[in-house]
Amino acid sequence: MSEFTFFGQNIPRLTLLVGGALVVEGLGFYLGTGMTSMTSMIPAFFGLPLIAMGIMATRQPERSHFWMHIAVVFGLLTFLGGGMSVKGLLSSDYSASVMAQLLMLIMGGVYTFACIRSFTFARKAREAAAAES
Repeated sequence: MSEFTFFGQNIPRLTLLVGGALVVEGLGFYLGTGMTSMTSMIPAFFGLPLIAMGIMATRQPERSHFWMHIAVVFGLLTFLGGGMSVKGLLSSDYSASVMAQLLMLIMGGVYTFACIRSFTFARKAREAAAAES
């Protein structure tokens, strides 16, 4: 059975990309929008552990399942943290902080979805391999 990919990327690589995007988002909002509060760096605080987990999964492929389970927790926390944007959008607040939260919601949600699909794929591959032997 082939390796699981999402948008043409394996999950450790997708983890690196999402983590990097969150770091860029945090730095971009901190430096580029005048949001000088440390809270504008929150996306980067979620992105850095994702980058670390992606690196560890790449360097230790035999333990990648362990690193990816930790990474999906950070993805889920990113999604949940971005959920605050819903309140802002419902009250017609389109400020930079609400947009940053919305980006976290979207990236965290898509990433968590991809991880869940990957875990399901791996479980089915194990079951198929066990049925063959």
